[in-house]
Formats: sequence, structure tokens, C-alpha cells
Amino acid sequence: MTDTDLIQDIDASLEQSDDELEDDLPELLGRMEGQTEDLVREHPETFGRVVARMETMDIASFVSENPETADQFQELLWAGMNVLVESSPEVKESIDDDITVNFEAEDCPMAGHLEVDGTEQTMTGGAGTLDDPMLEITGPADTLVGLIVGRVDPIQGFMQQQYQMDGPVHKGTRLAPIMNSLSDQVPASAES
Repeated sequence: MTDTDLIQDIDASLEQSDDELEDDLPELLGRMEGQTEDLVREHPETFGRVVARMETMDIASFVSENPETADQFQELLWAGMNVLVESSPEVKESIDDDITVNFEAEDCPMAGHLEVDGTEQTMTGGAGTLDDPMLEITGPADTLVGLIVGRVDPIQGFMQQQYQMDGPVHKGTRLAPIMNSLSDQVPASAES
């Protein structure tokens, strides 16, 4: 069960300016640790609002100024996405291949990974990188977060050189519809 005070504090912080939110985030992320998946399950609209605010922030600047929270920031993002995969038949149906990906920001110390399991129809991700991934995606932090939450279309972003991808193109092509299907599941408040 998610702490009601935490939800109220998150909601209050989301009403603030980007600078004030960035000041509050390290403490909020610390308080969320271990509760993130419950938060997404019990309060999907709050997760949607957090995602929407992440999209407006200067993520590279935030991570550079708060390197100790970079992993917590990613854990929140990925825990939310993992819950959305678990609860969405549409996303599960789009997962039909094994794909491993490392994401690395060029403009701040942020690195993460994604593992898609076609047999189990699961997708998990988190901070840190995998050994020997199939794909390596590099680009600005805001573009990488945009890929995860759906603000950046994987195919268009690649064609427009918003990010670089090393590895078999067919794996990237298989990943794109999964990412698009997942981003469609982010609660509607993320679009407001």
C-alpha cells in the first residue's frame, strides 16, 4: 500500500515550477524507493502526471546536478513501465521477440537497460547497463526518456537522427511497435 502522504506530496510537487520540482525530486524519489510499482498500480494517474512533468524537465541538467538520483529517476520510470506491461494485454501481444538494449545519454551520466522476453511476453528495464546487449541506443537524455514514454517515435526519431542505434536494424524495427504500444498505455493524464 502506497503512503498517502507521499502521494499528496508528489501531487503538490507536480503543481510547482520545474525548478521547485527539481529541488523536491531527490527527496521524493528516495521516499518512493521500494514503493514504485505499488504507486503505479494504485495511483496510475499520479504516475501519468509524473511522466508528463518528466517530459517538460531538462533531464540532462537534472541528472547532472543530482547524479545520485539518476538511478532512482530511471527506476521510477521503468517500474511504471513494467507495471503497464504486466497489466496490458495489448502490450503483451506486441512482445514476440527477445531484445536487449542499453540506453546511454550523451549529455549527462545516465545509463539504463531494457530486456524484452518474447517467450514470457515481459519487458523490464532499469538503471545500469547489460553486458553484450543486442542494441545500444545513445542520444540526449530527454530523447531517451522520450523514447521510453512515447514522446519520441522510435522510427521517426531514428530517421531524424535524434538518437543513434548500434546493432541489428531488424531488432530495432521489432522494438519500435512494442515501445509504441507501451507508450499508449501511459495514463491519459500524461497527455495533458
